[in-house]
Amino acid sequence: MLDRRTVLALLICVGLGGAAGRAAAPGSLWELLDFESIPRVKDWRTYQASGYDRGGGFYDSGNFLRVEPGQRYVLMESDGPGCIDRMWFTYKRPLGQEPYDLLVYIDGGDEPAIRMDLDALFSGQRAPFVAPLAGTCAAATTPGRYSYVPIAFAKSCKVVLVPTAAPDVYLYRTNSLGETIPHVYYQITYRRFRPGTKVQPFQWEMTSCEQEALAKVQSLWSDGGRSPWGPSTPLLRRHGSLVVKARDTGTLLDIQGGGTLCELRLSAENPAGLRLLMTWDGAAAQVSAPLGPFFGCSDAGPPAVEVKGLWMGLADGWFYCYLPMPFHTSAKIEIANDTDAQAAVTARAGWIARPPDDDAAHFHARRYDHALVEPGRDYEVLDVTGRGHFVGLVMDRPGHMEGDDSFFVDGAREPVIRGTGTEDFFNFAWGLSHTGAYALHGITIQGGPVCYRMHIPATVPFARSLKISWEHGHDVRTGPNTHQDRYSGVVFYYVLGE
Repeated sequence: MLDRRTVLALLICVGLGGAAGRAAAPGSLWELLDFESIPRVKDWRTYQASGYDRGGGFYDSGNFLRVEPGQRYVLMESDGPGCIDRMWFTYKRPLGQEPYDLLVYIDGGDEPAIRMDLDALFSGQRAPFVAPLAGTCAAATTPGRYSYVPIAFAKSCKVVLVPTAAPDVYLYRTNSLGETIPHVYYQITYRRFRPGTKVQPFQWEMTSCEQEALAKVQSLWSDGGRSPWGPSTPLLRRHGSLVVKARDTGTLLDIQGGGTLCELRLSAENPAGLRLLMTWDGAAAQVSAPLGPFFGCSDAGPPAVEVKGLWMGLADGWFYCYLPMPFHTSAKIEIANDTDAQAAVTARAGWIARPPDDDAAHFHARRYDHALVEPGRDYEVLDVTGRGHFVGLVMDRPGHMEGDDSFFVDGAREPVIRGTGTEDFFNFAWGLSHTGAYALHGITIQGGPVCYRMHIPATVPFARSLKISWEHGHDVRTGPNTHQDRYSGVVFYYVLGE
């Protein structure tokens, strides 16, 4: 007789989305491979626990939910069902010199389901926390530690950090509440599923089905630039080229009928001054963005640095985007040329030629650009109404590394996500000069830093509205949120029926 865990694992395998139209089980490794579900509206809520400064300043380390006896720092608590989708940590001393154990309690258990040295957990050596799903980036001695391994829970979850060396080993600081606390930065992004959602709680011992999913994700995330859709996805393909006159707009591709665009490659000798316009079902352009930043690159000059993310980037001279973009009646791709010289552009597109589900939302991408930011006031990345979900952003001009992000859902006064710094959002640490291109996040230097991060599968859903704002960092002379350098980028999201 099969035990409950084996039966549920089999159901997770059988329930993998794709051509069958069923979604993978929430919180499973297979969810990382369920690409067709990305545009569908979500019924979960996304949150983040972090060490943001509770006093409103920019001292975003060492602020915990509470401190329990025995120097047990509680970082996050949630009722279930739900899933931790991302963890990120850093601290100032070199790797290995401030030892901590990370404890994750699941479903009210007396013993933690995970108890492991923090640095060992993010070393990428122990399954399922293996590279590139888990690892380090930024400076080798003081890295950012990240993990995208799903940690699902049915009833509850609690995350605790415990120092394992003598107190004088650690660096401390005084927070805005006057407490002396360790100088540790952290973010834990997690989802709460609707009541009754069936999940398989995390266990170290993996079933053969889970091992198969992990191997597939490892292979895909290790080969940036390759289409995640694979040869088994039936795609219609079309090539197109055009020369766009100066100060003009030209149509690159015009597709009639319903489908889902899921492969787009563009080549342009010099993308500077070119804008990508994409229109679904005859509406106003839902995508309007500079060519380079849409693909995670700079908007200035010919591309010089390859960016090999899972969903977008630049490889072998081609910009690429593999995010699914549904349409019911038509899809149009145009290039606007804002320069005084003509521009030649070539495109290769692939799409699934069947009508999308009714709950598949339209893909949007919009430019945000703040050349001069008002001191003391956060700048706006996105302010949208309707029903949909945020999936990621590019920041091609990050004005300052100390800006905290805030996500306000459905008009709430308090954000569901509050960050601890610009480089932290992108999983890096201690500045924006470190580089690396990973599946879901990265920073490259293209004249200046260009950063990207995708929120998949932990999209941020909204039923009525979503506002994303960002602090613009502190100026060492004038104080917090007063830095006035230029901030620009592209934000990616889905909205139902628009």
